[in-house]
Order: sequence, then structure tokens, then C-alpha cells
Amino acid sequence: MVYSIAERVEIVELYFINNQCARRTATVFNYQHVNKHVHHSYILELIAKFRQTGSVANKKRNMENPVRNEATEVAVLGEIVMNPTLSTRKLSDETGVPRTTVQRILKHNKWHPYKIQLLQELTEDDNDRRLQFCEIMSEIVINDPNYLFNVCFSDECSFFLNGTVNRHNCRYWSDTNPRIYNEVHTQHPQKLNVWAGIFGDHIIGPFFLPGNLNGDTYLDLLVNAVNPALIEIVQNDQRYRGENPIFQQDGAPPHYALPVRQFLDETFPGRWIGRRGAIEWPARSPDFSPLDFFLWGHLKSKIYATEPESLDDLRNRITNECQRITPDMLRNVREHFRQLLYYCMEVNGGHFQHLIR
Repeated sequence: MVYSIAERVEIVELYFINNQCARRTATVFNYQHVNKHVHHSYILELIAKFRQTGSVANKKRNMENPVRNEATEVAVLGEIVMNPTLSTRKLSDETGVPRTTVQRILKHNKWHPYKIQLLQELTEDDNDRRLQFCEIMSEIVINDPNYLFNVCFSDECSFFLNGTVNRHNCRYWSDTNPRIYNEVHTQHPQKLNVWAGIFGDHIIGPFFLPGNLNGDTYLDLLVNAVNPALIEIVQNDQRYRGENPIFQQDGAPPHYALPVRQFLDETFPGRWIGRRGAIEWPARSPDFSPLDFFLWGHLKSKIYATEPESLDDLRNRITNECQRITPDMLRNVREHFRQLLYYCMEVNGGHFQHLIR
């Protein structure tokens, strides 16, 4: 709250009248000014300023344009070059330059804040395996441009009922503070475990898993839900006539169970991608999965725009948002996957996110 010069003078006078007690001063001042709510901490700051300067007025600002001040720019840019992780607030503390001036200097010199991206750690042998996978897949795609259309990419993900909404993206506009809050921590988190697949221009599922995934529940899912869904699409979409679907999964332990691999060998002979599959899916490589780089993030951005009211509401939101995904979006996903193969080969199997435009 802004206080006039006269009000600041009155606060100083009351402070000394009330035995230099900031809390008592605040009580008296607020009683005399019902529309004001001065806090004792403000009073202490005001008194400190008065004792230091002999005035309750604000300091006059230097009207010189700080962005054009060479010495100021050198100080700010030099500090940020030495430590690029500094926030503008910390940068202001280190250089003694006002934060707004720091922001103007950085903007004028075209410096931008970039978020750190968390990536899966790669072990010593992973680069070679990733590179080999990319070389095999890129050669197949070149020889058969329709290959990726026939691949069913699959994965699982957990959706929590609470604790997932980013409060920095949430606003509630009002002329008074409504004191809205959201309970996000619980000892018994409620969640849905979801399996989904991307097959050509179709989303397979989503299928909701009863509890945590293991080899038995995963095999049951493949036999009774996933494979029938694939068969139905192939039979009803003429673009699949004469084509055999290819199934992809990562190397999660339930996927590696012996009964699961036996089922895949029988159902997709020579046509499944995964751990010990016809094509080996590289370990620790979620950055290749279309569900990781597209589907899960897309769904969560839509689903958690507002907080789900219940698990049933969360389930309905997941299902509805999957149905809203268009064939054009999935065509872009396949094209992006193809590009990732070349990005990865460019860095010899290492992390390639810095190459993505």
C-alpha cells in the first residue's frame, strides 16, 4: 500500500509518541485510518530510512538511461557470463544494479532465460546401441516410407489426481484475494495407470490398468485389449490392407517377462520392436518414444488446465482428450520421430535435444 508524505510523517510522530514500539504505532495508526492496514515491518523500515536520511520521502531516481550506461552494462554482462545460472534478483544483489535495470540490459543485449531440460542418464554402452537403432530404423524408413504408419508405438504413464497442477500457470482474477488453495500433498496419492498406443492415424486405448503393472497384467492387456484393438483397426481401415502391424514397447521389466515375449513372437513374428525383439529398442531412451515426447505431455497440458474433481473425472478427461487428437497431429509425430533418428546419428547416439528446432 502507498502512503503519502503526510501519512509517513504521522507514522514517525506516532512511533516516538508510543515509546518507539512499531506494533503499538501500527495499531494506533490503523485505528485512526480505517482504510489503511500498515504493518509494523513497514514502520521499522520507514524509521530506519528516516534515521539514515532525515527524510521520509523516496530517493530520487537517476534519470540517466541505465541501459546505455556502458559501465553498468559491463558489470551486469560480465557477472552473467561468469555465472549464467544467476537469477535477475541475485544478479542485482551482486552488481548493485536495480533489478529492472538488469532486466533492461539483458533484454537490450538479447539475453534470454532458458530452462534446464532433464534427460535420461546414458551409460557407457548406450550411445552405440542408440546409434545402431537409429541406423537400422532410418534405413528401413528410407526403403519403406509407409513403415512408421504401420508401427504401434506404446507406453504406460501414471496420472495423479492432485499434485500435478503447475500453480505458476494458474490465475484467479478478482478485486480482492479469494484465498484459493489447492491441497497437493497426501500420504495416499490417488492415481490412474494408463496404457496407450499410437498406431498410424489412430490412438489405441487409453486402457486403464488395475494397480501397478507386472508381467501377468501386461500379458492380459495385450491379449484381451491391445491386440483386438489393432485387429479392428486393420480390418476397418483400408490403408492397412496387405500390411502387417509392427508392435513397439520399451524395455520395462513387465515387457520383458517370458510369457509376454512368447506372445509377441507368436502374434508379431519378426515384427516387434523392444528388448530382445526383432529390432532392439535401446535402453534408457524415452526421448525416442512418441508417447513420451508427445502424447503424455499433450494430455497433461489439457487435463490439468483445471484440477480434476475425482478419479472418474480424471479418467473421462484422459479418454476425451485422446479422442480429440487428430490424424494431422499424429502425422507430425511420425515425421518428428523420423527426424530424431537423424539428430541422434549426428551426435553418434548421444543426447540430441539441443539440435531440435
